Order: sequence, then structure tokens, then C-alpha cells
Amino acid sequence: MYPTKYYIALGTNVGNYKNNFSAAISELNKLGDISKIGNIYKSKPYGYLHQNYFYNSVLELQSKMMPVQLMKNIQLIEKKLQKNKRIVNGPRKIDLDIIFWGKKKFRNKNLFIPHPRAKERDFVLLPLIDLDPFFRDPETQLTIKDLLKGLKDHYVIKKLCYSNLFQKIF
Repeated sequence: MYPTKYYIALGTNVGNYKNNFSAAISELNKLGDISKIGNIYKSKPYGYLHQNYFYNSVLELQSKMMPVQLMKNIQLIEKKLQKNKRIVNGPRKIDLDIIFWGKKKFRNKNLFIPHPRAKERDFVLLPLIDLDPFFRDPETQLTIKDLLKGLKDHYVIKKLCYSNLFQKIF
């Protein structure tokens, strides 16, 4: 089986975001090959508002794993890194989501790809634009740039550039 491109979103708002991202990226790299990492964006909380700002990014992972197997491994990483999510859309040390699986769609009772709410969130779309602005959502066939233009709500308050953080990992 040949590797498939996955886009994985990363988010954190508990503890040191650089350390949290570094640990998550190091673990994700064991599941395949990380080929690109988007910028980090600071954003207002989505959903539950009484919490710290979030830091978000997206990475491109080339992996031979099928979606369910990859998601199980991602959940193990979240557990290892102590995600500690107690409230829906609440504070967490690390949050990892599969956003896209190449140009394919996948559905079962626990996993939906493309991620059903990613296209509503600028903190996911902006780092995706860093990676591939012309990537098309397999459901709508819109580019990531076009999805961003159609958003009603905006959460990102600042773009951070920490390429040094990612260079240290590899």
C-alpha cells in the first residue's frame, strides 16, 4: 500500500503550546512522514468561551495507515500527552483531528472525513492554506481559500511564525 496524504489539525490552550505541539509532532511523525507544517495561529475559543486562547496549526502526514487505524493511534497520542478534555469544545492540552484523507471521503459511526466542522473554522482553514491553498474539499469541491472567504465567524486573532520550533523536531 502506498502512503496517503492526511491533513491533521493540532490545537492546544493548556500549558506551553510550543512544548505541546513539539510533543504531538514528534509522536505523529512515528505514524508516517510529516512533509509540511502550517503556521501557528492564536484564536479565540470556539464553543465554550470561558477559557484561554487556543493555538492551532495543521500538518501534512504521509501514512500507509487506513483512517480508523490512524485515528486510534492519534487517540493514543492524545491520551499519552494528557489531552484532559472535560467539556465539549473546552480546554485541553492537545487536540488532534483528521481533517482530510487525500481527496477521499470516509464515514463510520465514530469518524467522519472530511472533518464535518473544519470548513466552519478559520483556525483550521488558515494553516491549511499555508500547506495547500488550492486543495479542494472532497465534499464541496471548493478550494480552502474559497471556504475561508465564505466564513461568517472568525476566531483567529494573530498569525504566529515559529518555523524554528518545527526545524528542531526534524
